[in-house]
Amino acid sequence: MSKIIFKNSIKNIKGSVSVPGSKSYTNRALILAALTKGSVTLLNPLFSDDVDAMLSCLTTLGIHCTRQKDRIIVSGDISDVKEDIYKLNARFSGTTIRFILALSVLIPGVKIISGEKSLNTRPIKVLVDGLRQLGAKIEYLDKHGYPPLKVTYRSLTKKFIKLDGGVSSQYFSALLMIGPCMGGINIKVIGSQISKPYVDMTADTMLQFGVSVLNKNYHTYVVKSGKQYRKRSYMVEGDFSSAGYFFAIAVLTKSKITVRNLNPNSKQADTRFLRILENMGNKVLYGKNSVTITGFSLKNVTVNMEDCPDQAQTLAVLVSFVKGKSIIRGVRSLRIKETERVVALEKELKKMGIETHSTLDMLTIYGGIPKTAIIDTYNDHRMAMSFAVAGTKLEGMEILDPKVVEKTYPDFWKDIRSIGLKLINKQNYARK
Repeated sequence: MSKIIFKNSIKNIKGSVSVPGSKSYTNRALILAALTKGSVTLLNPLFSDDVDAMLSCLTTLGIHCTRQKDRIIVSGDISDVKEDIYKLNARFSGTTIRFILALSVLIPGVKIISGEKSLNTRPIKVLVDGLRQLGAKIEYLDKHGYPPLKVTYRSLTKKFIKLDGGVSSQYFSALLMIGPCMGGINIKVIGSQISKPYVDMTADTMLQFGVSVLNKNYHTYVVKSGKQYRKRSYMVEGDFSSAGYFFAIAVLTKSKITVRNLNPNSKQADTRFLRILENMGNKVLYGKNSVTITGFSLKNVTVNMEDCPDQAQTLAVLVSFVKGKSIIRGVRSLRIKETERVVALEKELKKMGIETHSTLDMLTIYGGIPKTAIIDTYNDHRMAMSFAVAGTKLEGMEILDPKVVEKTYPDFWKDIRSIGLKLINKQNYARK
């Protein structure tokens, strides 16, 4: 086991970092490129474990993808896929397994789709049920409702389906993206739609590839027949999810940090995190391709983060430093991520002397004076990065298994060092 140790705390930073391309946009664009005739070049993509998982699956299917220094060229499409048996490993990537599952119903052959052990414990039944409504033939190879899966090619005969909106927005994204290639699709949402901005991101990416999504107030989504993807070059936005850790550091240390490679008009869900920080009394300045945040104030909050769940861990760590009660609602989707994130948060905050209480969809944090702790990361990149925020204030903080950040942000520790943190990376650490 390895660990990162924070050797100093910092304050009054005046620095900048450039975050990588968005994982969400990169993996969406890779799927759309595979559904587009002709070569498509993705500029400024994220290179990470999750993207590597997607590229590996596409390449296994025979869709030619070339990775270069600052771009990915997808010169093949699903018409290149031959009748065969394919074993597709999504590794630890939830977006990959869900998007590839939907893609696989369009192509010939037998597709065996699975992930690593932790990914195979994440539910996928709602998406399978939706694809079966369209006419897809999908079997569970182990536990009902979970990967691994076997997909056998069958023509999709139906266009109208009903889908539970309360589990994951990725199911809707997966279905919408294949809509044009099956002659259109009409999805009725059962219940309320969770994580709406992620569906908006999918619609935004599809529109840039030439296909519009009719969104009827998040109750119904329609992709009309006769539409085709057309795109030669696509620029991937910088990742607001990655930027959120530096926004939080600026607030916690009362510093001024500029984060570059960000679209100030982005539709990314995690732009909402900036509004939460502004409401605390911090200053946010939007530049042409950057965001600058100056930390002035840290206050208790009562917020609903259903639309930006990836920042809930960061906010929970941040408000643990302010006395009083903070309430984060809309956390139920965190329970089916890389780990059971609500439980993991509570365990690690307890090590820091912070009391919490949770229900299915709410986390309450009783902030105060956190103490230095050794943080387990549960094979979850966001656990490592969110608790790194605390490390900027607590000298001696230790983060175990720091390499988990390679899932979405391989240069995270390098960028943390660039703003003045001194870190020691201990390898082959035998935990007592």
